Amino acid sequence: MKKFVIGDIHGSNKALLQVLEKSGFDKESDLLISLGDVADGWNEVPECVDTLLSIKNLIAIRGNHDVWCYDWFEMGATPLIWTQQGGQATLDAYVRAGKMTEYSHKAFWKNQVDWYIDDENRLFIHAGWDYTLTPIELSVGDVSDRTMFELQANASVNAGSIARECHWDRSVLSGARSAFGDKNRPGKFKALEQFKEIYIGHTAMNGEPKQFGNLWNLDTGAGWNGQLTIMDIDSKEFWQSDNVKDLHPDQLGRF
Repeated sequence: MKKFVIGDIHGSNKALLQVLEKSGFDKESDLLISLGDVADGWNEVPECVDTLLSIKNLIAIRGNHDVWCYDWFEMGATPLIWTQQGGQATLDAYVRAGKMTEYSHKAFWKNQVDWYIDDENRLFIHAGWDYTLTPIELSVGDVSDRTMFELQANASVNAGSIARECHWDRSVLSGARSAFGDKNRPGKFKALEQFKEIYIGHTAMNGEPKQFGNLWNLDTGAGWNGQLTIMDIDSKEFWQSDNVKDLHPDQLGRF
């Protein structure tokens, strides 16, 4: 089994199909870890979900945009902060596709996970967490059986009914970027040394996937004017889609 990780898709099934084909991904035997933000941006969100559901070994991590999509499926919530940041394209796409009531889609948004740690102690998470906090600052009560990471990443934020720090916080990226600069350099960011490697999305950085010590950012701007990236986790070989704006010339995306 090969293991792959993919950055923020933001509703472009065309880009998703491209990178799966370019990488030689096998839907029956390979593993795909989606770093979140499947929703919002381009107008193929239902098709993206169908493609991901066709993958036998899928780990779908929840992003901040996915929280808003979950809230719409569960409660019909359409906050302005969502519809103005790509959510309207998701709403329109589901109306067009007629899949608002499909159980498999509702289950997809409900069953995404907030993070995943594999058997090599590699963490996959959408955004990150504020690693500078302490348990007492979080006011979570008895913390004896929970790690600092779990406490911090689980901190609630006011951005959707199930929104957590791990869907939003950019402290991990800013800290690693400050420590290692903007050029891809290996090593370990001391504050993150509890993990062998960390893979995130959430912050669009066009071009190749960016490495800052043991942190990789796979969001290469597919929601905007960039590309979608998939990476072989073990070899670090990666493949990218065409410029996503060119794949959807008549749409605005998240602009």
